[in-house]
Amino acid sequence: MSNDCSKKPSFRRGLRWQRGLPGAVCAAFLVLLSIPALAADGDAASADALTSEIRQLKEMILNQQAQIDELRRLVGARATTPTAITADQNTSAPWGAPAPAVASSAVAAAQDSVPSQLTSTSSAQLAGSPIQDATIAKTLSTLTRNLGGFRFSGDLRLRFDLQSRAGNPVGAPLQNARERYRLRLNVDRDFFGAKDSDRSLFRAHAQLATAPLNNPLTMDTDFTGVDTRAAISLSEAWVDFTPTKSLAFRAGRTTEIFADNLQYIFDDDVRFNGFHESYRLAGKRGSFFEVRAGQYILTNPNTPIVPAGSAYLNAGYQLGQRVPSAGLFDQGVTAGSNLGRKWRHAWTGNYLVVREPNQIQLASTTAGFSLLTSPEFGSSLTGPLPQPGNATTTPGGAIYSAGGFHILRGAFQLNYAGREFAGHNFPFRLFVQGTRNVRASTERSGFAAGATLGQATRLGDVLVQYAYLYKPANALVSQFTDDDVGTGTGVNLRTHAIRLDFGLTRYATWENRLYIQNPISHSNPAANFFVPYERGANTTIRWQSQFLFTF
Repeated sequence: MSNDCSKKPSFRRGLRWQRGLPGAVCAAFLVLLSIPALAADGDAASADALTSEIRQLKEMILNQQAQIDELRRLVGARATTPTAITADQNTSAPWGAPAPAVASSAVAAAQDSVPSQLTSTSSAQLAGSPIQDATIAKTLSTLTRNLGGFRFSGDLRLRFDLQSRAGNPVGAPLQNARERYRLRLNVDRDFFGAKDSDRSLFRAHAQLATAPLNNPLTMDTDFTGVDTRAAISLSEAWVDFTPTKSLAFRAGRTTEIFADNLQYIFDDDVRFNGFHESYRLAGKRGSFFEVRAGQYILTNPNTPIVPAGSAYLNAGYQLGQRVPSAGLFDQGVTAGSNLGRKWRHAWTGNYLVVREPNQIQLASTTAGFSLLTSPEFGSSLTGPLPQPGNATTTPGGAIYSAGGFHILRGAFQLNYAGREFAGHNFPFRLFVQGTRNVRASTERSGFAAGATLGQATRLGDVLVQYAYLYKPANALVSQFTDDDVGTGTGVNLRTHAIRLDFGLTRYATWENRLYIQNPISHSNPAANFFVPYERGANTTIRWQSQFLFTF
């Protein structure tokens, strides 16, 4: 029956007749309109009854809104399963690395607060039953039909960031203590959903975030600038096309297809413009085999002929030469399976190629950044790209010492679902990965290894992690790799990374991270090898303590 407010059934009958949130609002509106007339008749008893019904209607509205919120979080969490490429998958390893805070909190919220109409089903059934997935999707579709199918999520992070290093003849002193914040808002919508299935043919996603436009390695904004406002920019914007359950395509601004949020190859805030694809085969006992490929466009120089005095000459281009676009291409496979009831393992191998890499280093120089890094039509950045830590042929030059970046990578992860202790679950994860830049002759092989114990998804939870990262000067692209593991440089360093997180609620976490950083190599003029962060500089200490709130 229609929910048209122009119809005037009795109030009690209206409560039974109106179904869903719009009906409750209409009934509440009719009750409010009737109060003056009844009061004029002096019917105190009726007024009291109406007041009671208003209170009941308010409770109904609040309860239904709570159900909508919880179902939205639950289905959002289910959307991160490996059947399609999603933003959450690409910022966390598909074989079990921790998802970003927004996703992990959504999962925790869904597990801890399933609405009343779903409480008869266990969380294990919800996690693995296609029937329950379809039921949740249908219920959510019904309750959110007036929201146009849009889903919203986000997070707010307040961070204290301390950087400290004593000076000596090799390295300058460093002391920077600052407060920072980050706000992100995600909007998702599915299109052309398959009947009786939770899979849609298209999914659109966008993310707005506070972020300095000239630093792609962070979304943090400092507590500074007197009283000026922070910029909000488009951090992510992509569309997924999933013609089958196993095949997925993506186009837009997105995370790199093999990004794993482990602070080794890519910083977790880096986003690229381009495309990627994946095809996944699932087998028995949780086994899978997945093929992935990504193609990302880094620059559009639009320079058919290099003129005299051009900054492109600094990057090794010749007078009169055409300057092609720089790009990043990454392709590889990942496979894994269950090892018993609680153990799981996965292996990954991929080959990453950067085309025209010297344009990246040129964008990190004062002379060249304006040619390559303007993010918007009609605007330009105020400074070059940050974190130019690779070895170059001249001090501060625009030509890498490495002949290029063709990087072979192998990775392994072992995951244990966890064991209860004092009412809290303690999962375990071991991760190892190594890389080799086959286009460099020296300082080309790096690795990272670490382990995580515990989780921080509700009050009293604890997570502990340790990792060791070894990143030589020619191993990775410094401008893309993590800026927390390295301070001012992403490579030519070895870092001990220690993490300790405490769960406060399913929506809030207190995170603490300590980085102990030391350089690996010094400059060698005889070999045309120059690095900005040289061996012999004192140890850099970096400590971050932050509160993360998700919604």
